[in-house]
This record gives sequence, structure tokens and C-alpha cells, in this order.
Amino acid sequence: MKTHYTCLLLLCALYAHAQTPCVDGFAGPYPCENIDLLYFMQPSQFGGGTTNEVWGWVDPNSGKEYALLGKSNGVAFIDLSNPLNPVYLGTLPPHTANSTWRTLRVYNNHVFVGSEASGHGLQVFNLMQLASVTNPPVTFAESAWYNGFGRCHSLVINEATGYLYACGTNTFSGGLHIVNIQNPLAPVLAGSYSLSGYTHEAQVVMYNGPDTEHVGKEIVFCYNGNSDKLVIVNATDKTDVVKIKDVTYPLAGYPHQGWLDPTQRYLVMDDELDEYNGLVNNTRTLIWDMLDLNNPVYMGDFLAATESVDHNQYIIGNLDFQSNYTAGLRILDITNIAAASLSEVAYFDHYPYDDNPTFDGTWMNYPFFESGVIPVTDIDYGLFILKPNFIQVSEDSFTLCSNTPAVLNVSASAGFAGPINFTVEGLPAGASASFSSNGIAAPATVTLTISNLPAINATYSVTVKATGAHFHYDRKVALQVTAAQSWFADQDGDGFGSGTAVPACTLLAAHSLVGGDCDDLNNMVYPGAPGTGQNLDNNCNSAVEGPELLCADLTGDAVVNVADLLIFMSDLGCAGTCVGDFTNDNLVNTNDLLIFLAAFGNFCF
Repeated sequence: MKTHYTCLLLLCALYAHAQTPCVDGFAGPYPCENIDLLYFMQPSQFGGGTTNEVWGWVDPNSGKEYALLGKSNGVAFIDLSNPLNPVYLGTLPPHTANSTWRTLRVYNNHVFVGSEASGHGLQVFNLMQLASVTNPPVTFAESAWYNGFGRCHSLVINEATGYLYACGTNTFSGGLHIVNIQNPLAPVLAGSYSLSGYTHEAQVVMYNGPDTEHVGKEIVFCYNGNSDKLVIVNATDKTDVVKIKDVTYPLAGYPHQGWLDPTQRYLVMDDELDEYNGLVNNTRTLIWDMLDLNNPVYMGDFLAATESVDHNQYIIGNLDFQSNYTAGLRILDITNIAAASLSEVAYFDHYPYDDNPTFDGTWMNYPFFESGVIPVTDIDYGLFILKPNFIQVSEDSFTLCSNTPAVLNVSASAGFAGPINFTVEGLPAGASASFSSNGIAAPATVTLTISNLPAINATYSVTVKATGAHFHYDRKVALQVTAAQSWFADQDGDGFGSGTAVPACTLLAAHSLVGGDCDDLNNMVYPGAPGTGQNLDNNCNSAVEGPELLCADLTGDAVVNVADLLIFMSDLGCAGTCVGDFTNDNLVNTNDLLIFLAAFGNFCF
């Protein structure tokens, strides 16, 4: 059982709109794993009402993603092109009265809307209108209306053929009410199926699974809660829909909804009342083998750690995205479904107050956007905009010196189907990135090394991208680079160095930022040094001149001439303190003579 949160925490959570990554098991107050919170919208931000179904649409011209949010007072349209700042565009009001139940699906840039409200019928709305909204929010009008039924519980559409299946209507015993929507603005009754009674939810496919008898046919999997059965029908001929098989299973409470895996060999299903009625103690996902549609085999179940009621689920690749009322969004890995083995690999519990088997929390999620963004409804509290992410980077902000590589660990979590290949985007010109391994299988951790960054003070936002068999994920990393400075060895401590420069961002002992010292063992010699009158190139300009010249003036007349020579010659051979000892070795000898002769004729400074 979960920790019960206080009312104060609830109020705080409702106002936590901003992006919040899942860190150490929480995104703000919400328990999570491998799913980040991008934004939370309260009902007041999308025109009020309680929420129910949510679907999605992508504008074929702009590529913008939109959430189509079912709510008690209509359908809200939300621009998700920037999921960190979604824009509520307006609401399509219900055709008749408000209702807790609303259902919607998309075909050919039109959304079709049904409701449990009496006389509501089927609303049709042209989604291309959304691009022209300049001053939201607006109140939209339906583009067409179909009155072949009044109320309905759910809709499914075969986009490949242009047929809509309305389930749980007030027609055909609540069975399939089939509508031709190939012209979205002129829906026409095409057929029905009522022999199996009320259908609560359904999935329709152009069958391409392992049962060769039915390949190429339009097959509908019907979840008939009132009779505790999964019913499979062939609806290729809309005027003569034929039942293939109906089956039940142990501890059936209310068969609610389900989804085929990509191979169409296996099917997962939820039961809406088995937890609620105490038939099972934990959230149960039923697993079926559909090798033979005439003889489906119940393989077993997956029992979650939670007690909540499961409601709607959709499979993409190896992942099953479940909306499980009080347990929130749950993601299962179905890689081992052939062995009737599923595992939970991610979750976001936006109803953290309890896991009780009640009808609170999430109604539905829409996981089909290419961006990976998933809008998830919370019946009472609003719309959560989430994004799964199965990779983690050891640091989201890294400070470094330009001469030092950034070394980061990148982890891929279980559930991320491989092979997984990593890349980095957003590097400055000249920089490079390498991974210790690529083409890996999760779970695994690799080392990312980014090097050769420009020697300037700058911050770079780079993106670590991981692409697997079915999904791709990314993480942003801020590289805060300090430009490395060139340091030169300064052995004589005169503030000037020499030799090969050593790059570093911090002070190096016995080094200087200024090079060019032509004699780093003499602290009187460095660029710009004053002359010492010792015949040394003190200022390192490759010439001995001016004050650097030796002053061999022994007579004090500021010029080295014959008079000085006579004095020097008289001192030649002297040992000890001698005026002619220019080499300071206490001897006046040939070495001193050579120095004197080099200075002969010069003026002293």
C-alpha cells in the first residue's frame, strides 16, 4: 500500500506544472521509474470538466502533435508542439448533454466523438481547423453529425479501410455498429453485429498474424463485459459479420479491453472488475495465444505489485502502456510474452494517495506520438503530459577545462529493446564524442567521452541520443567549459617561463602565463628586463645593447678608451679583488681581456 499523502501535499502537487524529471524514484511528489513529468494541466487550464479518454493527432502540414482530450463537457484540443508549455486551443461542446463517458478516434484528419449521453450520436470535427486558431481558447462547432445511434460507449476505427466500429450503442443489442467514414463528413451505416450481445471495447485490425486462414481479413476483437467473453469476429463483409470464436477465462469479472502484440500472435487483456470485486488481489493482465483464431489459448496472467483496477492498454514494439486507475501509467515489457512472462519496467503514479481498486486516477493514455510524449488523463485532477526515458546520464551538468575530456556514464534500463546505439548531437565544431561500446543490450552502462572542446569560456547544450529496436530516447547535458590557459615553466621565479606550453585552467606551481624567457635559470633575464651592464641579453631581444653592455670604463669618463686599456693591462694577472676582474672569478686573465676588448670604444650608460 502507498503512503497516504496529506491534503497539503495534494494541493502542492496540483500546482506543480513545470517539467520535473524522475530522479531517485520521484518526480516531485509523484512516485516514478523511467518516466519524466513534462507538464501538468489542471481542468481550469482546458475548459473544466472531468477527463476520460485521450487520443492524438499530428498535423500533416506542420508536424505538430495535438492531444484530443475527452472530458465531461466536450473535447479539448491541446497543442503539444512544445510539451513543456502546452496550449489549450478550445473545446468542442457535446452534441447534447455532459457525460462522464466520452470516446474519440481519428481518421483522415477528422476526430469522431461518441458519448454515453442520450441522443448524442457521432460528432465529426475537421482537425485541420486547429492550425488557424490565433486567439485561443475558442468554442468549436462540429463539422458533421451522424444520428444512426444515440449513445455509445467506445469507438474504434480501421484506418486502412475507413470503417468505424461503435461499441455499446443503443442499437444492435449494444454490439458492433459499423459506419463507413471514408467520406468523414458523410458517415453511412455499413453493417452491424449483434449476435454476441453488448461489446464494451474492441480492437480492429487488418489481420496479418500466424493464422493463415484469416490473413488479409478485417478482424475485430470484441471485449464483451456483460457476458464475460472475448469475442473474435470477421468483419470483412460488413453486411455479414461472422463470429470466429468466443472464449472466457478463470475468475472473469468484466472483460474490458485488450491489444495485440506486433506479431498478432499474442494478446493482452484487462478485466475491469476482477480486482474491484476481490476475485484477484493484485492488478491482473491476462495473456492469450492467438496462433489459431478459432482456438485462442489462455496462457496465464501477470500480477502487478499494485492492487488497482486496470483499464486501457496499448502495445508498441516490446512495451505495453497501461492506464491502471489509481496506479497511474504503467509500462510492461512483453519481450518474453511467448512464455507468458511480463515485467514492469516503468511507471508514473500521478495518483499517489493509494492503490485501492477504485475508479479514481487514470482513464487512458495515448502512447503513439513519434516524439515519445504521452498525454495521460487523471479523471478528477487533469492531464499529465509524460515522457518515458530509458536512458540516464550520470550528470546533467558537467564543468570542465577545455583541455580535459568530459567523461560520463550513460545507462540503458531494462525494457529498452536493442541493439542500442548511442550518438551525441550539439557538439561545437572540432569537438568529438566516443562511446566505450555501441550496439548494446539493456540493462547496461557505457562510458561517453567528449573531447577537443574549443578553448573558450562557453556552455554547450548537447544531446545524448539512444536508438533501439522500437524506441529512441535522449538526455540533455550542459557542458560548462572554461578555456584552458597556456602555462610555461618558470624555474628562476622571475614571472616569465620558457619551453613548451602546458594547458590548464588553474594555477600550476613554478609556472607562468607569460613565456619567452631566454634564460630561465637567471632571474635577471626575461622579456623587458632592464640591462645589468654584464654583457647579457637581459630583455631577450636577441641582442646585447644599451644598458646590457658591460661598462669597462676604469677612468670614470664614461667611455672605454686607451686610458682604460692601460689600467687594465697593469691589472692583468691580478688575483683577488681587482678592477679588471669582469668575470668575477677573482682573477684577471684572458677571459677578462676578451670582455674588455668587446667593450672597447663603447660609451657607458
